[in-house]
Amino acid sequence: MSPLIQDGIPHLTVPSVAKVPLVASPAAPDLFGWPASNDRGYRIKEQPMGTKRPMKIIVLGAGASGINFLKTAADKLENTQVVCYEKNADVGGTWFENTYPGVACDIPSVSYQFTWEPHIWPEYYSTGSEIWKYLRGIVDKYELMRYIKLGHEVSGAEWSEEEGKWHISIKGPDGMTIQDTCDVFLNGGGILNNFKYPNIEGLPTFKGKLMHTAGWDSTYDLKDKRVVVIGAGSSAAQVVPNIQPLVKELHNFIKSPTWITAGFAQRFAGPDGGNFHYTEAQKALLRDDQRVYLEYRKMIESEIGQRFRFLMKDGPEATEARRYSEAEMRRKLRGNEHIAEAIIPKNFAVGCRRPTPGEGFLEALTAPNVTVHTKQMQRITQTGFISHDGTVHDVDVIVCATGFDTSWVPRFPVQARGKNIQEMWTEKGAMSYLAVAVPEIPNYFTFAGPYGPLAVGSLLPIIEVFTNYVISAVTKMQIENIKSLAPKIGPALAFKEHHDLYVKRTAWSGPCSSWFKKGDPNGTLTMYPGSRVHFFELLGSPRYEDYDIRYMSDNQWEYLGNGFSLREFDGRDTTYWMGLMGGEDRQPLYNEDILPRGI
Repeated sequence: MSPLIQDGIPHLTVPSVAKVPLVASPAAPDLFGWPASNDRGYRIKEQPMGTKRPMKIIVLGAGASGINFLKTAADKLENTQVVCYEKNADVGGTWFENTYPGVACDIPSVSYQFTWEPHIWPEYYSTGSEIWKYLRGIVDKYELMRYIKLGHEVSGAEWSEEEGKWHISIKGPDGMTIQDTCDVFLNGGGILNNFKYPNIEGLPTFKGKLMHTAGWDSTYDLKDKRVVVIGAGSSAAQVVPNIQPLVKELHNFIKSPTWITAGFAQRFAGPDGGNFHYTEAQKALLRDDQRVYLEYRKMIESEIGQRFRFLMKDGPEATEARRYSEAEMRRKLRGNEHIAEAIIPKNFAVGCRRPTPGEGFLEALTAPNVTVHTKQMQRITQTGFISHDGTVHDVDVIVCATGFDTSWVPRFPVQARGKNIQEMWTEKGAMSYLAVAVPEIPNYFTFAGPYGPLAVGSLLPIIEVFTNYVISAVTKMQIENIKSLAPKIGPALAFKEHHDLYVKRTAWSGPCSSWFKKGDPNGTLTMYPGSRVHFFELLGSPRYEDYDIRYMSDNQWEYLGNGFSLREFDGRDTTYWMGLMGGEDRQPLYNEDILPRGI
C-alpha cells in the first residue's frame, strides 16, 4: 500500500514549508543534476509561481483618493513600499483647503463615504468640516500617517526606461528639492484644487481684502462690510446665503445663466430638498442595525444613480427636470423677474453644467442688502469696481468664487518615452485611458482623470473603483514580473471616438459654460459616456489587451518559476477548485476521527 494511504483513505498531512523551501538555493539545480540554463542563457526562476516581487509605489496627494489607496493597499497588497507626498500641512485635500462660510457637500452624507468605513453623520448634507474630520479620523484610526509626508510637493516626474522606474522630484518643507524613485506613480492630486482668479481689469490693484473661496481667510471679519462675490457656481451659492445676513451690502456678479437646484437625492432630504439634522433616535437606529443602515444607503445611492437619465437630451426625465427646476427657481426668487430672466437658462438643459446646489441662495439674492449684477463690470479699482453702466461702487472685500483650472494639465512635468503629459495636454487637450491612465505613459495611474464619471453622484465610490483597478494592476505586475504597463494609443482613440458621438445625446453638449468644458461653451467635453453602474462594470477588471506590456525578462513566462504554485506552501487551499471550506481560502484541517473508514 502507498505510504500516503492509511486504513483505506488518503493520508492528509501536507509537507511543511520547512521541508520544501519557497525559494530553492542557487545550488539546487546543480545539486540534483537539473539543467541550470539553456544555450541562450535563459534560467528557471527558482521560486513558486505567484511569488510577488517587491515594488515601491509613490502616491501624490493625501486627499480622499490617497487615503483610500493607502488603506486598501495596506489590506490587499504584499511586498510593497508605499509613500504618499502631500503638499498641504494636513490631509484631506479639498476638504482641508476649502473653509469658506457654508462649504458643504451636495451629496448625501451616507453616500459621500467609503463603503468600508460607514459613518454616522449629524446632517443629511454634511459640512466641509465634518467631511474633513471623517477623512482625518480614518487616517488616525488606521495609522496611515506612517505612509504620508506632509508639506512635500511633487515638482517633477521622469520615467527611466532602462530601470523601469519613476524618478520623482519633491520640494520639501525647507524649500529644498529631494529625489525619490518608485516602480509605480499614482497621481491623486484631485480635480478641483488649483484655484484661479478671474481675468478682470484692475483686480491686482484692489487695496481692500481680496479672497478666493478656495483660499479663504477665516480670521477676517465680514460683519458690516461691503462685499462683492464674483460667480454663481457651487461655492458662490454656498457663500452668499451664509454671509448675506452679516454684511452691510453684497454685490453678486452672475456672468451666465445657471440651474440652481437642491442637492442630490432630494426625495430623502428635508422640505424643499433642504438639509436636516438626524435625530439621536435616527442615528442610534443606523448605528445599531447595520442591515437598516445598508438598506438606507442603497436607496439613496440608487436615487442618485437615476439622475443620469436626466442628462439624456430631450428625454422625458430631462423635460420634467427642466420644468420642475424652473418653477422652483421662480418660486424661490419671489417674483423677481429681473433676476429670473437673467439667471434661468433658456437654451440648455439641467445637467449641461453640474447643477448648483443652492439652499437659501436664490432667496438671498432677493434680500434688501443684495444687488445682483448680470452684466460684466467695466473694471476693478483700488477701492471697488465700476459697473457696466459706469456707476462707481466702493467696497471692502472682493470674494472670487471663480473656480479652478480644469484643463487637467499636471502642475509639473510628467515625462516618459519622449513625451511630457504637461506639454501634450496643453497643446492638444487632455487624453486618458478610461480616466485611470494615460496612453503610452508606463506605470502611471490617475484617480478620476479626463473622461471619468464626474457629473453624477459621490466621488468616493468612484475612487474605490479606481483604487481596486490599480491594486489589480500592481498585483499582476508583481506576480508576472512585469516591468511596465502602458495603455496603447489605439484603444484610447477608439474610446474617444465612441465618447464624442455618445455625448451629443446628453445635456453636456448644450451651449453652457461649465468646468466640464474648461469654462468654454464650445470647449471639448471629457465626461464618461455612460452611467455610474456602467463605468463600475467596465473598470471591474483591467483590459490588459489594451496595454503594452513589457517584462523584466525577455521571456514573459519566467514567472512560472520552479513549477510549483505559491499556494502549495503558504497555507492556502490546494484543492480550491472544489469549493472553499466556509468561504476561507486555507488548507482544510480534517478531523480523522470522524472521517469514514474502510472505503
